[in-house]
Amino acid sequence: MNQDLATRIIESLRSGIPTRESTRNLISSPSRIHRRFNDDLTLIATSNHVPKGHLIRGGFGQGKTHELISLEHTALDRGFAVSRVTLNRQLSGQRMDSLYSKLAASIRTPQSKLFGIRHVLDKKKSSDLLNSPIHDVDRYIHRLPAIILETYLCAPAEDQDLLYGALLGCSIPSTTLRDIYRQCFGSAIPKFTEKFTPAKHSKAYFQTMADVLRWCGYHGWVILIDEIELTYRLSKQSKLKAYQNFYWLLNWSESQTFPIYTVGAITDSTIALWSEIKGKNQQSDIDIITNLALEKCGTESQQDMIRFFQYAQDDEICPTVGRMDKNSLIELLTKISEIHGISYGWIPDINIPDVVERQGNQPIRLYIRALMETLDMRYLGDRQYIPTVTGLEQTNQSEDDSYFDEEDS
Repeated sequence: MNQDLATRIIESLRSGIPTRESTRNLISSPSRIHRRFNDDLTLIATSNHVPKGHLIRGGFGQGKTHELISLEHTALDRGFAVSRVTLNRQLSGQRMDSLYSKLAASIRTPQSKLFGIRHVLDKKKSSDLLNSPIHDVDRYIHRLPAIILETYLCAPAEDQDLLYGALLGCSIPSTTLRDIYRQCFGSAIPKFTEKFTPAKHSKAYFQTMADVLRWCGYHGWVILIDEIELTYRLSKQSKLKAYQNFYWLLNWSESQTFPIYTVGAITDSTIALWSEIKGKNQQSDIDIITNLALEKCGTESQQDMIRFFQYAQDDEICPTVGRMDKNSLIELLTKISEIHGISYGWIPDINIPDVVERQGNQPIRLYIRALMETLDMRYLGDRQYIPTVTGLEQTNQSEDDSYFDEEDS
């Protein structure tokens, strides 16, 4: 390892933001999650079959986010386009159009530092669509996104910004799209069998984008969603919509025909709360949501929600992030110590087991922070310095209830 690479890895650890270089060089043996992920990517890349997605489960600070970031890097290395988003108050999962816009805007592709796919689309011509499934008028639940793509490929530069935004889910006036289409093709835009509505047809954007990514040379679209537990604080109506959307994205109905593969992260505590009896009617969240699905959408939707909760609690489908055993932890920290030495041109003499013992039972990130501080201080000449966890981080592990003061409708 050269000094420049070592320095980049050390700085990524210091900032707490994993990079593709750090995950490549620091991963020891692949976890069960990574092995399953790699198997699924192989299946997508070599066949038309899309396997069921997964939720990564675990407690606070156990490394769910780090796992998602590592999976992102793995997928990019294997030739997939990847979107990774974190849910929040504005993006809570119950609106498919909002979720799509965020995911599409955050697409990353191999060998590029740019977000999105415009740098790839600009190398394409509209004639390239003729032999692609995107040209199939019956392939999608609505043709609007495919029409937007086709128009983008023929439009003059001054209109492409607007059309690219529309392809990523931004609203475009229908009159504007019609005018640009007529200027490009000399004819009226094809008539749709029904008017596009976000609540009903937003999945068409996911379907089209998945095909576009494969058309651009990638194996498929990997979607990674963090902090799915935030949906638990939504109103029951919004919660139902969010779970229906995740059920579709995770392909738990096993009906997905587009190369979309989703992995999410959720806390174990949320899984437990679903089954907790509450309220005057003595119902659990599972009962409330499945009954609401029956009332609002019918028997099929109710069965979907029953499967959603069953699969989410199934450790085979939704594995738990395991704690790193002591030997593996010492091996990881020893490797980091060696890389620090390469970066700064010195030979660290650190008692790694002592650093581990002084921190007690903590999340991995705190062991890494403790080691980083120890290495920095030893390098500067303080031979006795070893931090303790209380000096590293005061973590509030409870959720701020005010974050969800207003119910989403």
